[in-house]
Amino acid sequence: MSTEWSHANWVSFLGMIAWILGIISGVINILWGIITLPLVIIGLGNPIWLIISGILAILVSFFIILPKFSIKCSKKDWDSLLNWVLPLGNIRFPWMLIWGAIMCTFGYGWGGIAILVPAFVLLFAGPKPYDWKTQE
Repeated sequence: MSTEWSHANWVSFLGMIAWILGIISGVINILWGIITLPLVIIGLGNPIWLIISGILAILVSFFIILPKFSIKCSKKDWDSLLNWVLPLGNIRFPWMLIWGAIMCTFGYGWGGIAILVPAFVLLFAGPKPYDWKTQE
């Protein structure tokens, strides 16, 4: 499959920086959680969740998004990304969507959007049609 298609450059760039945005989002969550930690005493907010979600966003970004998504986007390895699937019966569900949703939850959108936008473009306007069903 050709690495060049009409969306290749910006999809590659956005996917390449997705892990960095996830880490930045995690750091912001941790810092905001630490800053607002005294508010727990008076019952406002949930800074503990901010700290936990920030840590999780950083870990997921570094150990999953970087090697499985961002590096492949930077190399324009579209086949690897389109074949990174969770088989659910006869459906090939893309891990990109799962990890994008997880990063939206833990990173309040930044890292998740940088995964989901390239994923949707690859799936629905990619260099080749995505096969949602397994071969029988």
